[in-house]
Amino acid sequence: MTAFKGIGARLFSAAAALTVTAASVVCMSGITDVSAQTNEKEKKDESRAAFRARSVVLTESATGQVLYSQNPDEKLPIASVTKIMTLLIAAEEMKAGRLSFEDTITASYHAFSMDGSVIWLNEGEQMSVYDICRSVVISSANDACVALGEHIAGSEEEFVKRMNKRASELEMTDTHFVNCTGLDADNHYSSAADVAKMASALRKYDYYDEFLLTRLTYVREGTGRETQLLNTNRLLEYEGITGLKTGTTDNAGYCFTATAKRGDMELVAVVLGAETDEGRFDIAEALLDYGFNEFELFYPEFDPEELTDIAVEEGVLRTVSVRAESGLCCLIPKGKSASVTYLYNIKPIVKAPVTSGDSVGKIIVLLEEDTLFIAKVTAEESSEKLTFFKSLEFVLKGLIEF
Repeated sequence: MTAFKGIGARLFSAAAALTVTAASVVCMSGITDVSAQTNEKEKKDESRAAFRARSVVLTESATGQVLYSQNPDEKLPIASVTKIMTLLIAAEEMKAGRLSFEDTITASYHAFSMDGSVIWLNEGEQMSVYDICRSVVISSANDACVALGEHIAGSEEEFVKRMNKRASELEMTDTHFVNCTGLDADNHYSSAADVAKMASALRKYDYYDEFLLTRLTYVREGTGRETQLLNTNRLLEYEGITGLKTGTTDNAGYCFTATAKRGDMELVAVVLGAETDEGRFDIAEALLDYGFNEFELFYPEFDPEELTDIAVEEGVLRTVSVRAESGLCCLIPKGKSASVTYLYNIKPIVKAPVTSGDSVGKIIVLLEEDTLFIAKVTAEESSEKLTFFKSLEFVLKGLIEF
């Protein structure tokens, strides 16, 4: 059994910590659960004992692999973690050139009417997108969040439609938004697994990197209405931390999504419904420690001698070159790369016509008995069928050139 270390009594049960076996690493689907391989009832009972939270998930951002989960698909209120989706849509608007940090937002009465965490926007007050966004990221300001959504979509209602549409595109099947802030509302929910998806989507953008790691700053400096922005993320000193978002309401309890990157590997830890403020950070830290200590990114390396040219029967070209699918990677338990094996299943001969990109085989990448990848092997060149008229064309062309 592999257990979390260095967190002592902060965990509900050290004895119920995580078990990872090589047999649990299966990457073909692209979203892989590397949790303990027990039957469903045993796994549910054990995971519930592990943490004092209603739901937790640990994933790797680029691959989407799930390294640990506890009730990952339960529909729960997520408080201000909701704002990750608000920020994602704003980031996508900036990438598309429809929004800029230099733009000016005018606060509506609806934005002014927000309660909870706010920067006390007045109706009609103008503020740059830059200051609005850092107010949302650092201070989780509800009035700034609504003002941002209204600026993008015209109203919070229309913006929430965008949020739900984007959630559907991200295959967040256990999510429905009612507002852009995360304030408690009927039928406003998500799941830890879905939160991890939208957090991973947000981490593709660097617009908020400075804000995410800022502990304390101010807006309206020198105006007489200076307002403090205080980051409630207590893991800002964690090695490799890149963000992300806290949230607390009566219905949601204490929620936290943390992201951290070491080398090429960025992990996403989601904690929903923790019992205490401190507990959500302890759990997230333990999850991140576990991921970084126990796993590493693996990139398959294919043998070039196995990827030699293949013969083309009745083709204009007698052989064509082949290529293996690229860009593949996944997480495996540390120290297991030497156990990876490759099974090459490539056709030695194909019949013309052949088009570049046609499948000519596959490579199965295994970790012991489990499949990591099935990599496609495709033709890199095209070869027409050598017909009588094509042969005659070559002969005539040769005579002319002669």
